Amino acid sequence: MWWIKLFVCVLIDLFDFTIGRLLFVVPFAGELVGIALTYAMFGKSAFYYGLEALDFTEQVDGFIPTATIIALMHRPGRDAVGALA
Repeated sequence: MWWIKLFVCVLIDLFDFTIGRLLFVVPFAGELVGIALTYAMFGKSAFYYGLEALDFTEQVDGFIPTATIIALMHRPGRDAVGALA
């Protein structure tokens, strides 16, 4: 199941990197969609995805795969913050 979530997160980041900032009239809407999807999969740690909203230029957030990093934090065999269990 985790592999499916990781795949979805990679797709979210690829979408954000390529056409995500061009698709939404208001760039912040893309961040809200990303937060909603990652929250549905990983809970409260998805709010780390909201840090991308701090970049008003929409240049930096495309190069940081935040959703993928959140998925890797939750891989099996690790606790919620990513340390070894």
